Amino acid sequence: MKALRVTGAWLAVAVASIVPPFAQAQAGQGTVACRDEIGSAAAKRLVTQCFDASPATHPPCNVVNPCAMIREEIARSCKLFEASGPLPADLCATGRTP
Repeated sequence: MKALRVTGAWLAVAVASIVPPFAQAQAGQGTVACRDEIGSAAAKRLVTQCFDASPATHPPCNVVNPCAMIREEIARSCKLFEASGPLPADLCATGRTP
């Protein structure tokens, strides 16, 4: 039996073909940590809002993640509340930017 030799370029093509497009888009969201983008105190407030809103077991509510990712989790969570129950008014107010 011959061993299969995989090159880095081939592997990159293979992975790109099986990774869903939405995951590829998220990867390009930004690599600047939220705390570096808006400051430590503001990032901590945003993370707290994220944890308060998100029903996920492992939400992306962390100051080292991009602020856009954290805000998207809050928006996603508000859409879930909108469909199933009362909105947390302090987190999901119309036009509110976390």
